[in-house]
Amino acid sequence: LIMIYNIKLFIIVYIVSHLPIYCHSFHASISSFDCKKNTSTIEITMKLFTDDIEYALRSLGNPELVLDSTTSSYNIDSLIFSYIKMNLFLSVNNNNAEFLWIGKEIDNDITWCYLEVQNIDELFELKIKNSLLFSFFDDQLNICHFYCSDKPETLMFHSGQDSGELKF
Repeated sequence: LIMIYNIKLFIIVYIVSHLPIYCHSFHASISSFDCKKNTSTIEITMKLFTDDIEYALRSLGNPELVLDSTTSSYNIDSLIFSYIKMNLFLSVNNNNAEFLWIGKEIDNDITWCYLEVQNIDELFELKIKNSLLFSFFDDQLNICHFYCSDKPETLMFHSGQDSGELKF
């Protein structure tokens, strides 16, 4: 009887102590747009919860997908990039920007994605639409930091408001 009690106690303690690793109570992404005048580029760094982007990609027809798998039969980078391009739009000076995929890193429960927009000689206006993960999580918040002038700017997007603009 004591052994059964100890096993149950161990299972409960294990589940409760590991619960924060497997789920989180909020859904958010953070993206940084760093305008580099010397290279005429905008470097984009996106911070996504790995389980959120994995859930989205699985829901879109990749049920066996595991992002940090080294033996996956999926082209994971291509799937992530396609998903981002479907949900992130950027217009620079009224011209649609084309994203270049640089790569990704998975660090425990965070997936870092790196993109770039090239040939940005001058910057007067940025328009952005960011609907990443909105169709999967009602509470999704997408925070975008822009480092394109002397003063950093931040735009926040949520379901119902997925676009904004900045003028420089």
